[in-house]
Amino acid sequence: MPDERMPDELDEYLRGGSALSSQYKRDSSPQPPHTLDRLVLEAAQPVSRETKKSFKSQSLAPLAFAFSVLLSLALVLAIIFGPQARKPEDKPQVMRVRMFQSEPPRAALVSVRERNPAAWLADITALRRAGRHAEADVQMRRFRSAYPDYVIPISQ
Repeated sequence: MPDERMPDELDEYLRGGSALSSQYKRDSSPQPPHTLDRLVLEAAQPVSRETKKSFKSQSLAPLAFAFSVLLSLALVLAIIFGPQARKPEDKPQVMRVRMFQSEPPRAALVSVRERNPAAWLADITALRRAGRHAEADVQMRRFRSAYPDYVIPISQ
């Protein structure tokens, strides 16, 4: 009997010799009968009816709630302890220094007479050393109008 092959149900169905094939041949409608549908669906579900009823009676809501709480907690912890993005103010910044063509802005004095004459002369000297002779001349005229009697040392 090892040489003899057992008939395969699929081969028998494809040849048209099975009970299912003959049932389809006899029936004129393209739809299978409802009893056949029921039999196929029951055969496809290995779960017994008692197990199915007990599974439906159990609720998965507590498990889903616990899972959503843990997922929310994990998300919050990932945001708090995750890699932090560097803010733009944390990066070193390059500052541009602008050279003034005229006198740089200074705190406004109530009047020209309140300015210290020695500091004013030092500023005029610094302008001359920087090569800004026209501005130094303007400042010297202002100085002379504010302090006409001030004695200027020779080095100025």
